[in-house]
Amino acid sequence: MNTTIITTATNSALVAAHITRISRRTGSSLMGMSKALLIEEAKRQMREGICHFVFRKKDGSVREAYGTLNPALCGKHINGRGISPEYHGCTCFWCAEKGGFRSFRWENLIAVLS
Repeated sequence: MNTTIITTATNSALVAAHITRISRRTGSSLMGMSKALLIEEAKRQMREGICHFVFRKKDGSVREAYGTLNPALCGKHINGRGISPEYHGCTCFWCAEKGGFRSFRWENLIAVLS
């Protein structure tokens, strides 16, 4: 079965890559689409300021986080070396509570609260 994906996000190729990877990991194309759009919304909010979201950690516990990707808040901590977490199916963010970079796997994002 072929599925055509049309998005209005700023980076349609990246959204399509998210959908593909999440769909493979979860076994559900519907889950892939919904999680990918949720991730893009979280990233949009993090680029603008601080985003409040919930995700499942690797150990299975649920974590509520306040994260940002705003260069004014975390830019001095970015060194630009290494492989992007996006390559491994993760989204990296600056945790406002912990004062350091954290990440979550795409399929583990539960909700964006703000």
